[in-house]
Amino acid sequence: MNATGEAILTHPNPHGHFVYPYTNESQFSEAICLFISSGLRKGGSALLVMTGFHRAAVCRQLQEVGLDVAELEARGRLVCQTAESLLGTFMFDGIIDDDRFKTTMGRLIESARAASSNGEVRVFGEMVDLIWIPNPRATQRLEELWNQVIKLHSVPLLCAYALGGSRPEVLPDSLLECHSEALG
Repeated sequence: MNATGEAILTHPNPHGHFVYPYTNESQFSEAICLFISSGLRKGGSALLVMTGFHRAAVCRQLQEVGLDVAELEARGRLVCQTAESLLGTFMFDGIIDDDRFKTTMGRLIESARAASSNGEVRVFGEMVDLIWIPNPRATQRLEELWNQVIKLHSVPLLCAYALGGSRPEVLPDSLLECHSEALG
């Protein structure tokens, strides 16, 4: 990642919606770790909405940079949710229930905020990565809803999309336009 991307991840705009399209799993974990760890070190909290596979890798990376993941989770400063199960709480037959999404995410963000010492919460999510290929319309709607949640709760959001392999090499413009900044 370039210096500009690192600066954005370390000092994100509180209403920023950042997208990280990636092809390298190691770089993915490092980027998420930088975004989350820099906020946690300042006394903030973090909400991670990710696949179980990525959760293990990111938590391992957080441990490697000196953060006690178990303690942060126990204190409520690090909230980890599984992307697949969380999607199932507000998306039915490929359609997102807007109110359920905003209520669910709002509760999770405010719970994390209550545990922080400085009121800051950073959010990472990869629910969009799970649905963008089979359901681009729902993905765009989810990104639009995230923009509403970001504004309402004053949190920066980093989301990631895997590229390559059986997936397209670039994100469609319609998805890129939902973000304030593309990293990579």
